[in-house]
Amino acid sequence: MNVEDLTLGEVEEVENYAGLPLASLADDNAPKGKLMVALAWIMKRKNDPSFTIHQAKQLTSKELNDLLGADDPKAK
Repeated sequence: MNVEDLTLGEVEEVENYAGLPLASLADDNAPKGKLMVALAWIMKRKNDPSFTIHQAKQLTSKELNDLLGADDPKAK
């Protein structure tokens, strides 16, 4: 899944939860934890509306990378 596939409402939810703009992902100095949790929550919720923020916090970095397609050359 690509971050560009998020609706504007979903971007707003990510930013509200994280307290940072989504563009902070590109900022090496910005904290990433809450952004990563929020992204995982919103993206997993697309396929499973019952997926919770608590469940997102239990995911590993590898699981988030898989969700984002970070290791898939076609996703870049």
